Amino acid sequence: MRFLKEMYLGEGVKNKQKVMWKLKHGAGMLDIYVISLSNGSDQLDCMKCCYFKQKAIRDSVGTIVGLAKGYSEAKKLMIMMIEESLQKTGSANVKEYLMNNKK
Repeated sequence: MRFLKEMYLGEGVKNKQKVMWKLKHGAGMLDIYVISLSNGSDQLDCMKCCYFKQKAIRDSVGTIVGLAKGYSEAKKLMIMMIEESLQKTGSANVKEYLMNNKK
């Protein structure tokens, strides 16, 4: 499991290190959503952290680029990522933008 160094955080995420530790170890958390780079043809994946209790999910997820508390906050973060990519590169290719500029 890899995390983007300059990860996007929603306002509801109070302790980034604690959330990252719990994700790595499969501990449960209420209402935390993980935004990651898609391993497929999509740009981003958004999933509830309860899926990270499964080792297969923890091993197969793409680079984690954002953490949010609640689904609406996760949507806002994804919109922010897309808008930032558009402003900086003129392209909506968020995956490429994040990998090249936010390592």
